[in-house]
Amino acid sequence: MVTGHSHRLATVLVLEEWITPFYKRDIAVQFERAVVEAGTEAVLRYRAMAGNHLDNETPKSFLRSVIAERLFEHLGSHARVDRLFTAIALELGTPLDKELIGFLGGHHADVALYDGDRPSTLLQLDIFDSASHLPPGSAALDRADFFARTQKLHASVGIMICPFVVPLEARIERLHDLLGGNMYVGERQASQDGTWQWCFACASLGTARRAP
Repeated sequence: MVTGHSHRLATVLVLEEWITPFYKRDIAVQFERAVVEAGTEAVLRYRAMAGNHLDNETPKSFLRSVIAERLFEHLGSHARVDRLFTAIALELGTPLDKELIGFLGGHHADVALYDGDRPSTLLQLDIFDSASHLPPGSAALDRADFFARTQKLHASVGIMICPFVVPLEARIERLHDLLGGNMYVGERQASQDGTWQWCFACASLGTARRAP
């Protein structure tokens, strides 16, 4: 016999199961928006500071520093730059056997956010301005993707998208498909010389990521 209490409990569990994915996605969107805003700010700040004629000449080291600082300010989580994946594995309590050490190698997370002493979010950054139809940095992305799939943490990629060779909108669409359809895209920005546009985007890795 199903009591009223049991029925209410079952209803709550069903609602939690239904609501949780939407809640998690909302949190992910907030994070992705923060990355996009910080990434856009970093490119514009470096352009003004360095007097660059090409916006895509922003060093990744500058992107990492500005984005880590802004995420710390907005989210309140400690942020570490250039964190080795081997160190992250140890912090997650994952034994480092020979195979895992070989896989992780010397690759690092561009930005790692922490919940106390435990890594909670990994962020890889790239500037997509090459003639290739795919962004660079696939090795580090694969390592971040590995942690997203095997550990209870969030992994994302933040990308400055430029229209060289391939038009901007076509390049955005390609990345949208590659990353599984969930990607936060920032406002289009005019280049320093006003002849082209770029934007910053961010997407979650893990089960949503698809092979090219």
